[in-house]
Amino acid sequence: MTVLVTRGWPGAERTASGLRRMGIDPIISPVLDINFRARIDASLDGVQALVFTSANGVRAWGPRRTERDLPVFAVADTTAQAARDIGFKKVHSARGDVHSLAALIRRKLNPEKGSLLHVRGIHVSGDLSGALKPDGFKVRDAIGYGAVAVDALGEEAIAAIISGAPVSVLIHSARGAKTFLDLLRKFGLHHWLGSVTALGISSNSLAPLEGAGFRALVAAASPNEDALLALLDDSSELASAGHAS
Repeated sequence: MTVLVTRGWPGAERTASGLRRMGIDPIISPVLDINFRARIDASLDGVQALVFTSANGVRAWGPRRTERDLPVFAVADTTAQAARDIGFKKVHSARGDVHSLAALIRRKLNPEKGSLLHVRGIHVSGDLSGALKPDGFKVRDAIGYGAVAVDALGEEAIAAIISGAPVSVLIHSARGAKTFLDLLRKFGLHHWLGSVTALGISSNSLAPLEGAGFRALVAAASPNEDALLALLDDSSELASAGHAS
């Protein structure tokens, strides 16, 4: 089974490690380079909780800020675990997307007790501030990193795609999906997509790939890494899969 990992470092290596435990030796070809900011200067005055919508936000905070006492609200379990790993004790996971994160915050917090600090990248999926504004929450942004598109796919990834043999590509974000498709089209590789199945961590992550000619688009049952990798457990199911939302 040929599996292509497209997420940026260091997440790509963690995904690859999970695949190797499954007996799969993946091809790693990140489509986005993650660049962390040198400093995060955001004030915590009046902040009642930190919000992370990606594990990269946690990685940006970890070596740059020492504060660990505030409650953390994380979009999903992987991000929540990353927060616990760097010393946060009060961590809540929405186990979903931005909408479920907003719903969790509404249940757990009172907007009158302070603002929220959203530690995020330059580009984000979903509008957390917009979702919470009608409830009276004030969300401040702290930019901790940026994701920059690479110039080309790796040679091994290109060779796998043009071989015509079945390839499964793991997609972790809508921006990663769009960048992957842009690179395929840039070098004329989209002509070989009939043998490529895109496996997404969510239906939203696969949206930019709809109608592009992939063999199939298959979304994980839950928006987390374990559910994404579980899609690879049954290759016969993938062989007959159509688009799943």
